[in-house]
Amino acid sequence: MDFNWHIIRAWWPNILQALGITVAVFLVAGALAILLGLAMGALSTSKKKSITFPVRAYVSIFRNTPLLVQLFFLFYGLPALGIRMSPFTTGILGIALNEGAFMAEIFRGNIQAVDNGDWEAAESLALTRFQTLLYVILPQAVRDAIPAVTGQLSIVIKDTSLLSLIMIVELTRVSNQIYTRLFDLTGFSIALILYILMNIVMTSLAKYGENRFRIRR
Repeated sequence: MDFNWHIIRAWWPNILQALGITVAVFLVAGALAILLGLAMGALSTSKKKSITFPVRAYVSIFRNTPLLVQLFFLFYGLPALGIRMSPFTTGILGIALNEGAFMAEIFRGNIQAVDNGDWEAAESLALTRFQTLLYVILPQAVRDAIPAVTGQLSIVIKDTSLLSLIMIVELTRVSNQIYTRLFDLTGFSIALILYILMNIVMTSLAKYGENRFRIRR
């Protein structure tokens, strides 16, 4: 691993700014992906084809095409249709839509894994399907989905590096700027360490939340 402390001192403000952008994209896109996945996962369990068909189409499209292609489509394609967004908004939207499809499958699986007896018990209490999902099924599904969601969020952190290709100066792009100007790998070495640290912090917080849920069970 290559370190040049002079380069680190000179570029540290840029690295910190890029780290802030990376963390901001992760937090916003990750939260949107979870919310979108939870909604799509719940809708995919509906008995109405008019609801499940568009949900499955969305999941299929975004799970089976590369995120980079989706980002390029949003970044270059939408302006051609008269829809203009900033690179930051485009990046968040692209990651959220892509990861939301994977989250949807995670939540769908956990919703369907809830014991049928819970559905029947809620029905005996005259709860509607929406009330049953909201108050009985989803709390269990979300709790059980935490490990899988954590793994998907670690992918979101790595996905942020692709935003360097749509003019967002996050960690990977600033590392590449250092290399192209100085032909030194220090920037990439710092980025590698920071990506690892972000994953460690995120997984530690998720593990803490998982343990809290387990205690309350």
